[in-house]
Amino acid sequence: MSSSSTCEECKAPIQNRFCTNCGAENKNYGTSHSNVTMLYERTLYPYCIFSALCCRTVRLQITNKRVDTGHGCCQGQLDTLDLRRITDIEFDRSCIAMCCNRGTITIHASDETSPVTKITCFGAKRVFNALREAWQKTKLTTIVQ
Repeated sequence: MSSSSTCEECKAPIQNRFCTNCGAENKNYGTSHSNVTMLYERTLYPYCIFSALCCRTVRLQITNKRVDTGHGCCQGQLDTLDLRRITDIEFDRSCIAMCCNRGTITIHASDETSPVTKITCFGAKRVFNALREAWQKTKLTTIVQ
């Protein structure tokens, strides 16, 4: 996220946006890539073959920064949930779902448009563990105001 360089005015090493020695702005800050890692990306079909016929597919992208969902006819309804807004994550599956490697991830967030997001997919335990780890890292790096 931050690039290490030297200050143009006082030649002190700086790693953030401003120099801690003289207060000058770091010109190289923010020019590197933002370190976004794709955790899960898939199109889900909740109603099997009828999902495509009824335009009920769900497009899902989970990164270490946010959860993007798209659903409706031709992905007409898009929603983005920032990981910093998540308050709780739950994982649930029955014995039959466990045999099929399927489960449901429930995301509770302090978001007005979608406070609860449910994701049911194959390989849900792996997705849940990756999402939980990214959420924990986000919570540690975010300053609560």
